[in-house]
Amino acid sequence: SDPEIPVLTIEDLGIFRDAIVDEDGNVTVHITPTYTGCPAMDMIRVNIKAALQDHGIDNVEVIQSLNPIWTTDWITEEGKRKLKE
Repeated sequence: SDPEIPVLTIEDLGIFRDAIVDEDGNVTVHITPTYTGCPAMDMIRVNIKAALQDHGIDNVEVIQSLNPIWTTDWITEEGKRKLKE
């Protein structure tokens, strides 16, 4: 979930961009902040790693990318509904 708006997931907000699992089981997760310098990104990174480790996945890298720049177009329909509520 988003630490600042817990009813939303990082997928709802479009922050989660991709997850790649290589042949050795290593996981790379790509995230994009809603704005440069977003303080929640450190907590999001920690939460992603913890959630995967809780499921036995220990080799996790979380990569933050600023390109392309996040846009509200990435908010899912579910995320928009939750924001309205």
